[in-house]
Amino acid sequence: MSAFFGIDVGTNSVKGISVDESGRILTSSSKPIPMETPKPGWSQQHPEIWWDAVCIALRELVAKGGGPPSAISVSGQMHSLVAVDAEGKVVYPAILWCDQRTESQCAKVTDLLGGEEKVIGSFGNPVLTGFTLPKILWLAESEPERFKKIKKWMLPKDYIVMKLTGRVVTDFSDASGTSMLDIEGEFDERIPEIIGIDPRSYPELVGSGTIVGTVSSPSLSELEGIPVVNGGADNASSAYGCGVEKIGDAMISIGTSGTVVALTKRGIPDRSGGIHLFRHVTGRDFYHMAVILSATNSLNWFKDRFGNDLSFESLEEMVKQTPAGSDGVVFLPYLNGERTPHRDPSARGTLFGFSSFHSRGDVFRSIYEGVGFALREGAELIESLGSEMNNVRIVGGGSRSETWCQIVADNLGKTIWLPEVDEGAAYGSARLAAEALGIGTSSWIRMKKEFRPNGDVRAVYDNVFSIYKELYPKIRDSYKKISKLQESITK
Repeated sequence: MSAFFGIDVGTNSVKGISVDESGRILTSSSKPIPMETPKPGWSQQHPEIWWDAVCIALRELVAKGGGPPSAISVSGQMHSLVAVDAEGKVVYPAILWCDQRTESQCAKVTDLLGGEEKVIGSFGNPVLTGFTLPKILWLAESEPERFKKIKKWMLPKDYIVMKLTGRVVTDFSDASGTSMLDIEGEFDERIPEIIGIDPRSYPELVGSGTIVGTVSSPSLSELEGIPVVNGGADNASSAYGCGVEKIGDAMISIGTSGTVVALTKRGIPDRSGGIHLFRHVTGRDFYHMAVILSATNSLNWFKDRFGNDLSFESLEEMVKQTPAGSDGVVFLPYLNGERTPHRDPSARGTLFGFSSFHSRGDVFRSIYEGVGFALREGAELIESLGSEMNNVRIVGGGSRSETWCQIVADNLGKTIWLPEVDEGAAYGSARLAAEALGIGTSSWIRMKKEFRPNGDVRAVYDNVFSIYKELYPKIRDSYKKISKLQESITK
């Protein structure tokens, strides 16, 4: 029996799964990985730790599954920069997607490329602190001696592929999050001069689902000769893992953060920069993506501080029994700033409209609904760009709440489906591994439950949503003031 290994290099863990030809998960392995925050706003990891965790995970999958796989594919966190020297040794810890140290570099690159409007037109996105290009420029300006040693730069999954095969490649989905790959699918020729890096340091562009080599690492002699398949960026791989692969397919993820992903054949960027445009793992397709920064994080934060006596089961029942609209309490889930649509790091979480009349259930349900409103706002913006959302899946930790799933369905006015398998990017990687060997995987995508929108509830949400959208513009300036005050207090 053939088995296919999907590996995902996440921010908090490395995850591996073994999947058979029918899409059934045979076994899994997960290894936590630490993050360093040496200064406020900095986030970095040591790629060598990823490699150690991947080796452990692969050995466990072999041991638990009864033998080596037919192929391995790797996905990983987007944007994070890995730079190595001529011997393949890391020259500086990987600067992660959530790192905020590059604000001045973003402004500099944007200016040199002709301003934000031209940048979005060329690359599909503004240059953001999380993206790869400004990180390379930061190394050039802040760590010049280490910068001089760079022989190759790459993304997290690419580092693992290099360690497995000795080959330095990336795919289009990951490259599209670097601020270096244009909408046509080519690395912009102006970039090397702007950041002062050798063009030969770029990874080779190879499509997702392509065999790029075989395992040749002495650390994994038991897997020598196993084909290694180019994977994709984590969001693209996650979407592929739940069947987002044709026009009308979309995925909503309620995790620590929240995303709305919709496949599109046309590379039409959002000129406001609130909606991302990235390449998908399926050929030359794109996907639009909205991002909210605090989804289940909003609920977990509030529960930890104000509802620690509640089990999640009792909380779910409380929210279920509270009427739609939360008796007029509105929550803006901006605990850590916001990305879509406001791009405002100063935004803060807001509870609006509560009084002595309201119960704890009203406040908790407003958190569920506030996240639902944020996802709805992103979905509506995506549809305004021409991406259809007719076949919507819902995944992530929040999807375990049927109430939350129903709130999303009622807000979108669409039926949404809960997949039978929700293993994120690792499952998408396993699909790519199987497809590379000629194994069809369309039958792997199976749904176990649907949530149909309730028209009466939708009418309630339309009214509350209109208030939700009015709040941010009215208190935007106050957010900036309170953010500065909070910074001064915590210094």
